[in-house]
Parts: sequence; C-alpha cells; structure tokens
Amino acid sequence: MRLYGEILRGANVSGARYTVVVGGGGYFEGVKTVGDFSPEKIVVHFPRFGVEICGEKLAIKKYCDGDLELSGKIYETRLLGDKESPERRG
Repeated sequence: MRLYGEILRGANVSGARYTVVVGGGGYFEGVKTVGDFSPEKIVVHFPRFGVEICGEKLAIKKYCDGDLELSGKIYETRLLGDKESPERRG
C-alpha cells in the first residue's frame, strides 16, 4: 500500500481512491455521497470529484464511514469533471 501513499501525496485528493476487480465489483474509499444508482450505473461522489461506474448487475454490498463496496461486473469508470459534479455546481 506504500504505492497508494506515494500516488495520493502527489495528487492532493485526501485519501479518495478506488480499486476495480476484473469481473467482480470494486471497492471505493473516501466516498462522500452516492448519486445516481441503477443496476447499470452508479455515480459516486468524493469531496473533490465524482466517478460514474457503468456495468451489469451493480449492487451496493456495503456502505459505511466513506467506504463503499460494489458487486457486479464493472465495465467502465469515468471521472466526472467540475461541471458534472454536484458539489462543484452549487
């Protein structure tokens, strides 16, 4: 996990990170809120950006203290820009 620390130090994103398991969901840390949610698309908001997750049979397995675990097949993640993130619009 030392590599995560090195990457985060240079990125200035306050511990927000995620890992996608090929064919088996993903784990997201530092989550502020969950936006859109369906079995095909979930939008996860971190303090400074958002991520749109597209896939199949997506479901929230756990969501506690900023940690989010998803099940299902994740096919795509897309970083949402400032104009697309609700925290930046308001």
